[in-house]
Amino acid sequence: MVFGGASLGRVSRRPGPWLDWIVPAGFGLALALLTPWRTAFRFDMDEGFELMKGLLVSRGHPLYGAFWNDQPPLHTEVLAGLFRLFGPSGAVGRALSMSCAVLLVGTVYHLARRGSNRLAGLAAVGLLASASAFLSLSVSVMLELPAFALGLAGVWLWVKGRESGRTGWFALSGAVFGAALQVKFTAAVLLPGMAVDFLAVRWRHPRRSMSPHHAVAEPGNEARPAGGIGWHQVLAWLGGAVGVFGLIMWLWYQPGTWAVFLGSHFSAGTVAGAVEQEVVFEWTMLQEDVGLVAAGLGGLALLAGMRRREALLPAAWLLTVALVHQVHRPFWPYYRLHFAIPLAWLGGLGVVEGGRALWRRFPPRSRREWVGFGLGWLVWSLVVSAALTLAPEKAWWELRRLRRAPLVAEEDRVAVLRELAPRARWIFTEDRLSAFWAGLPIPPELAVIPRKRWWSGQITPEEVRRCLERYRPELVLLEEWQVKRYELAPYLEAHYTPDPRHPEIHRRK
Repeated sequence: MVFGGASLGRVSRRPGPWLDWIVPAGFGLALALLTPWRTAFRFDMDEGFELMKGLLVSRGHPLYGAFWNDQPPLHTEVLAGLFRLFGPSGAVGRALSMSCAVLLVGTVYHLARRGSNRLAGLAAVGLLASASAFLSLSVSVMLELPAFALGLAGVWLWVKGRESGRTGWFALSGAVFGAALQVKFTAAVLLPGMAVDFLAVRWRHPRRSMSPHHAVAEPGNEARPAGGIGWHQVLAWLGGAVGVFGLIMWLWYQPGTWAVFLGSHFSAGTVAGAVEQEVVFEWTMLQEDVGLVAAGLGGLALLAGMRRREALLPAAWLLTVALVHQVHRPFWPYYRLHFAIPLAWLGGLGVVEGGRALWRRFPPRSRREWVGFGLGWLVWSLVVSAALTLAPEKAWWELRRLRRAPLVAEEDRVAVLRELAPRARWIFTEDRLSAFWAGLPIPPELAVIPRKRWWSGQITPEEVRRCLERYRPELVLLEEWQVKRYELAPYLEAHYTPDPRHPEIHRRK
């Protein structure tokens, strides 16, 4: 196909399909060799939630019911299974995250490559690696990146189905996407982009068969299917998604699970708390990623000028997250990943396809064409400059920050807790990472107390005290401000003695 005079074709197969595998594998190897993923105490504070949930589930505690949890179960259940196999360790959880990062990088590379060539895929991966917190999320035990790794894999399978016309690809895409939603519901922001892609194909080819025999040969590219997406293929996608999503619900959800989800994420209290504490999206949050933003928006402008359909899906995704985060509260820093992936995708396509289109138009034949050529060249130069200068510097800075992460062996609090652990069954603390590294479980009802739980009214000091009376934890680790928030000063004075080395650690009398 040709849009706006620019070919969709890929460059020659040189250097060969091996590059399609070595890019994601090389990214994973770089993470493994250049970051202290086995020994770092933390890369992100939220790691404590996922590691503690995995530890408790691996010891037989159901994830819902008495266990308060406002996230889907798939990641936690997989992590718990790995803990049963290899033992509870931060390294095990981070290996899972790095595997998901490899999958995400691979799908970004392949999606950009399929819309252009391998150079576009490489550029997209380079831009993504420069995004704020992307490298950190790649080695942190958290939900956001695994959810989008599976979600984008579902998009890639959708594209393969669209190109081949095979219904099986759509069913598999739906199944993978259903799994992504059961890691974290934020993967749903991909759905409008897929819907736009479907409508665009239906509009261009409303009646043409999706048979691989209906293909067109393009300059520099093998034959690709030129047909549309049939409704039976959409139904296959929906069947796969609903089937996997429903199966996971049947396996792990319990009565009241949806009430916890909805109350935590959408209650008036959650919205009010997020606004009061200014946990909301502001466009200035993207200023740290000026290179990525410039490349992505510049790429979008170039692709839109060429009327390239490959820009529709990432552009629709980018518009979706921009609208969603204007109204949804709260906005956590790692949500910047929602912007980073489509921007990197568009930037990678724009670097290559913009340059190709400009080269074909040189020299312009009229003064008017010279003006358009000059503007296009200016935008393309800005995209390339951002991709080659600002983005690599940002990626290097992020990597250096990870390499300076505190180590478990240097944490004195962890050493003290490990010394006390043989005489303790439970600990109550908000320092979940220290408790996890010491092998100390937190009572399931108190293991997950994020701000949303307070905002939505799903936890009170009275409930905390009742839970402590029920479990009678041998250790309590709370800072002074946390003791005040839980109104536990009289309770601790009556039942606990501060440890002389760390007064925030209270030992039961």
